[in-house]
Amino acid sequence: MNFLSLEDQERAETYRLFAYLFMHIPQIEHIEEFEEFAEIKINDTYEEICNDYIALFVEAAVANYEGYYLEELYKDNPVNFEFKDVQHFYWNAGVAIDEEIDLPADHISMELLFMSYLIEQNLKDLQIEFLKRLCEWIPLFCDALYEKAKTEFYKEVATSLKEFVLSECEGW
Repeated sequence: MNFLSLEDQERAETYRLFAYLFMHIPQIEHIEEFEEFAEIKINDTYEEICNDYIALFVEAAVANYEGYYLEELYKDNPVNFEFKDVQHFYWNAGVAIDEEIDLPADHISMELLFMSYLIEQNLKDLQIEFLKRLCEWIPLFCDALYEKAKTEFYKEVATSLKEFVLSECEGW
């Protein structure tokens, strides 16, 4: 049985919380959990948050998958990025994505959930390697999200996720 430090438990929970905020319209309990995490009070209404989610992610004002950002990063020096690259990490950790999950392997929610899993399974080497991927594109995603978000909620989510991931990057 793996025993995680309190710090690792909190890290895993934080990755999972952020994953839930991008997976679908956030549930009220996830919004409240984020307020507690960020130590803030969100003044947007639930309807405003839902409408912002739809504009941002359903109507695709902000790309929420790794491939888009890697294409942007390497447009002058093209790399052969395919979903298989991220899939390789999942397979190495023994994770198979259920076909019922209607999200690409490089969707931000999938990658954040995967990082949570790596922490919970105490797979340190894979955590470090996968974190390098997250550090490369998630700050760009957060900048785009902050710029396009209409609600205080998603601006705070963007700021908090970027700070969290960058602090994680410094730790390795």
